[in-house]
Order: sequence, then structure tokens, then C-alpha cells
Amino acid sequence: MSNVKRQPTLINKEYLRAYSLFPDNYDLSEVDNFIPIAEQIHIMPILGLSLFEELIEQVSNNSLTEVNSTLLLEVYKVEGLAVLYEALPFCWAHLSKVGLTKGKSDNSDSIENKDLAYLNTHIKAQLDYTKKYLKDWLDAYSDNFPLYKKAEECCKKPNIEMSNDIYGLPKDRIDII
Repeated sequence: MSNVKRQPTLINKEYLRAYSLFPDNYDLSEVDNFIPIAEQIHIMPILGLSLFEELIEQVSNNSLTEVNSTLLLEVYKVEGLAVLYEALPFCWAHLSKVGLTKGKSDNSDSIENKDLAYLNTHIKAQLDYTKKYLKDWLDAYSDNFPLYKKAEECCKKPNIEMSNDIYGLPKDRIDII
């Protein structure tokens, strides 16, 4: 059993399988590390830190409210694509003790770089669309989510509490392990 502390996430493997394009027989443990990355890059900026943290807490405690449960089903549409988008280059290539290789076996025929670029572009277009849809959905139902701030509301004045790092993490909210 591993003693590694994993960052809590909004999505589990069951929902990731249902809302992503990974095939049913794909080993999702290979993309575990990309879930928090996808959430920080693609989900947190849409939800805002307060709503994101509320959802993380409710998911972790298995105490989702009905309205937040509905919201998560909308979030999962974005997150499934976001995890695939962030993990795709590493699904295509394999890092092993002999170095970086295409595919998982010596006999694998892998796609070419131009094919990977096409897939990446297509997935990014779908991801951008679903992110816009989620923002529009949240704006339309914002009365149900008091912690959510519409873009025009949250950007009127600078948030002094936020640090200047590229992830916009609050200075006092970074866990040191």
C-alpha cells in the first residue's frame, strides 16, 4: 500500500470513464496524475477557487448537495476532455527505463506527429467549446451557486488575496507536504 498523499479531485475513475473518450479497456491509472492538472488548468478558473474548494470538500466527504451534484455532471463534460487533452502526449509516448518510445511495445505501430497534432487540435476545439458551455451554464444558473462569480463580477477589482504565481493560488492556501 502506498503512503503517497494524493490531491483530492472532483472526478473519480468511474465518472472519468463515462465522460471521457478513453476506451473501456484503457488503464486509467496511467492518467491519474493528469486529473489534478486538468482541474487546475481548465476547471478551477471557470468555477473560481471558492466554488471549486466547496465541491472538492463535498466530494471528499461524500456530502454533495443536489445542486452541486447537478453542477458536477456539467463539469465532468469538460473534465473528461481536459484530462484527455493533458494526458494525450503521454498516452502516445511511453517513458520507460530505456527512454521515451512510441507505443508500449517494440512491435507497436504508433501514429505520426502530424496525426497526434490533428487529434490534439480536435480535442482542444471540443474542450474550448465545452468550457464555454460550462461558463454559460453557470452564468444562467448563477443564483443557485452563491460562491460562483460571473466573469464581469469577479474581474471588476483585483483580488488582493491572490498571489502573483501563474496558477493564481492564494498565498495562504498552499499545502506543504
